[in-house]
Amino acid sequence: MAFNFNQATLVGRLTRDPELKQVGDGVSKAYFTLAISRGYKRPDDTIETDFIPVSLWGKNAETAYLLLKKGAPVLVTGRIQVRVYEKNDVVRSMAELVAEHFQILEKRNRLEPQLEITEVN
Repeated sequence: MAFNFNQATLVGRLTRDPELKQVGDGVSKAYFTLAISRGYKRPDDTIETDFIPVSLWGKNAETAYLLLKKGAPVLVTGRIQVRVYEKNDVVRSMAELVAEHFQILEKRNRLEPQLEITEVN
């Protein structure tokens, strides 16, 4: 019997606005990087931070592209996936979180105009 379970939950802040691409048959893919500070400081009083790449697909990608902004605190859940690719004749690998759900952890300013969701090209 095989035991496999791949589930991750991360909370961090976006390092920049999400990017959106159309892949294949018009399927949307959004990606961004989460900055997650560790719970301790180095001897020189700097805080160590991990930068985790995150991707979302389909409607979640389009929604994330419209709602998430640089610096926003967000909770994402999904699975860890390792991609292997070749660049300059060197085989490399990269781990990322393929998110299934996200939640913005900060209330928007009530005076801010409401965002109108339109079709993304």
